[in-house]
Amino acid sequence: MTPKDYDSLSWPGRFSRGDKQALADVMDYYGTDVLRLVKRILGGCGRAEDAEECVSDVFLAAWNNIERYDPVRASFRTWIFLLAKYKALDLRRKLQSELGGRIEETALDIQSGNNTEQEILQRESAGELLRHIGQLHEPDRSLLLRRYYLYESLDELAAAFGLSKKAVENRLYRCRIILKQAMQQTDQEGEGDLGHEERVEHR
Repeated sequence: MTPKDYDSLSWPGRFSRGDKQALADVMDYYGTDVLRLVKRILGGCGRAEDAEECVSDVFLAAWNNIERYDPVRASFRTWIFLLAKYKALDLRRKLQSELGGRIEETALDIQSGNNTEQEILQRESAGELLRHIGQLHEPDRSLLLRRYYLYESLDELAAAFGLSKKAVENRLYRCRIILKQAMQQTDQEGEGDLGHEERVEHR
């Protein structure tokens, strides 16, 4: 099958029906890119076998939790990469802890110097964040996803989008401000609906 054929398939539907061949197909189609992302996040921690095991865990998590996938919030591909990101971050912390090393909390390497913006991009309400990201115009949406979810460098993004490195930095900064404002507004609306004492945080 060509990439176009693969893209036209309904992965979530096949997963929900228990189509085990779909799991094998998804691993074959996304496996290389997921492994690349995992290795980038691990940053040299652990062995090659650790990264490969993490990739397997990612796809098994997708298979076992397909009911949690919401196509309104993210494409299936983005959801897979989000799973990979958090699985790899968990593994990185575990490996560093075992080695007695210092765990770096700023895994996204955001250079804004604004902790609030960093928290916005790292917060666990990933579904809500993705909804706001999906409302951004291109190329901002792709730039932000590829920078903070796929960990591509500024130089890589500049080359891919035909922009200067400074232009990429400016666009990303503007996107972080927009997302910060959007998430704050969402929080305020939630407080208005539930009340200050009754508000609960869904994760």
